[in-house]
Parts: sequence; C-alpha cells; structure tokens
Amino acid sequence: MPSNTKPRKANKDTQKLINTLSDHTAGLPVGHGVDPCTQTIQHIVVAHPTAPTHRIVLLDTPGLDSINAPDDEILERIAAWLKKSYGDGMKLAGVIFLYEISRARDLSLARKNLDRFESLCGGTATKNVLLVTTKWTTPPKDSDLDREAQLQGPGHWGQLIRRGSRMCRLDDLSYEAAWKLVNLSLADAFTFDTEKIKDDVERIRDSLTKKGDSQGLITTLQELLVSQNNMALEMKRRGSTDILWNQLVENDRRIRDTLRQLNAKVPLSQKLLSFLKSKFK
Repeated sequence: MPSNTKPRKANKDTQKLINTLSDHTAGLPVGHGVDPCTQTIQHIVVAHPTAPTHRIVLLDTPGLDSINAPDDEILERIAAWLKKSYGDGMKLAGVIFLYEISRARDLSLARKNLDRFESLCGGTATKNVLLVTTKWTTPPKDSDLDREAQLQGPGHWGQLIRRGSRMCRLDDLSYEAAWKLVNLSLADAFTFDTEKIKDDVERIRDSLTKKGDSQGLITTLQELLVSQNNMALEMKRRGSTDILWNQLVENDRRIRDTLRQLNAKVPLSQKLLSFLKSKFK
C-alpha cells in the first residue's frame, strides 16, 4: 500500500564514530540505504589512547524513531542494558547525541528523541549529554548556521543546554576529533560529588581524629577534590589534551587511594553506625 511517509535516512555517523574510536577494529557495518544498521544493542571495548589501562565501553544502540521497533521498546532495551552494566561495575560516563546539521526537516524529531532519553535517565542526566552536530562544510553554509541557532533555541535544545548539556560541532571523523568528544564526555565521570564525600567524612570525623595522621589525609583529600573538579571543568570548557587527561587519571588515583586510607582507619562499628545514620537520618 502506498504511504505518504518518506523513508528515513539511516544514521551512519554512530557506526563510523565507533569504528574510528576503535581504530577500525570494531568492524561495525555502515549502511548505505534508509534501513538502520543497528537493530540490537552492541558494545565495543577499547583502551583509551593516552591511558591504556582505562577500559572504555562504547555502546551502539538502535535509534529512536526506528522503522524496526517502537520507541518504548528501544528505551526498555537500553534501560535493561544499563541496569545490568551497573551491576557489573560499569559507570555511564555520558551520551553522545549525533545530529546531521543538514537535516532540516528533522528538527522536531531531534528534540523529541532527547525528551524521550531524558524521561529514561531523569533530569540530572542532561549534564552528561553531548549534543553534537555533524556533516559541516568548509566554510559552513548559511542555512546550516541558521539551523544551529534554531537548535540552540528554547523550542529545541535550549532547555537541555541550560541544564548542563553541551553543544559542539564534529567537523570531521578523524581519530583525534572522535577521542576529543569522548574525553569531553568522560570529564563528568572524573567529577566527584564533593558534598557527599564531605558529609561522609564528617560522619566519621570523631573516629578519624583519634588517628594521628587523619587530619592530614582529610586536608589532602579536600585539596585533591578541588583540583579534580577544576580540571574536569577545564576539560569541558576547552576540550581535552594528553597532559590534562593524564593529570585527571593520576589525580583520580590519588583521591581513591586517600579515601581507602581514611576508610582503613575507621573501626568497623563506626562504619556500620555511619551507614545506618546515612540511611535513616
């Protein structure tokens, strides 16, 4: 039966991005027609190029508004995968949302898809979202610049940007440009909840003060947390460099080591009491 609905282009950018990040070892198929290549959730594990001991899991999911499955089913699949990954000890660092800047008729669809994602992850997840426009020409077309301004407006991505999402361009799919995007997303994974850690330390401070070097450890921890969050903010503002990334990795290691040292000084009974207070206060 004839239909008035135009076929949608398959989004090949995601597969190309993951293939580039894996230095083309992932081997994800890149389609050439209107049917989407990604019909199931696929994950690819890669080592970070400047911190090879850190494992990065890249997730390729079916796109919303797919011709193969309703949006609710796709969201349920993603939610189930994320729930299992949390149980396996993985942490969701962020989401990279790719949008082809020349797709004029899909502006409303771009906003609708992000609204659905937000309903899945909750309002606080917006700070972990990178809104990335692709397929830019050199120099940029006036029509694409106008469309970019529209996307930044209140009717589209403006509210998400005000709540912490970051909008940027991907001018090419080079290895360096692809990892720059991932590093921006990883910056949030290296941002510690300083208020929560401060509250945890306050709950066990009485026990810690009985240990001679505990105050020194607390001071060191506070300084490391401030430094870490400042570096993560710098990465988000200006992008990542090898030097900044390595500093974040090393500072992260020192924070976790200091937390372990502090934890080792707290008697088991005090740990249990602090846990109960945090749950039932």
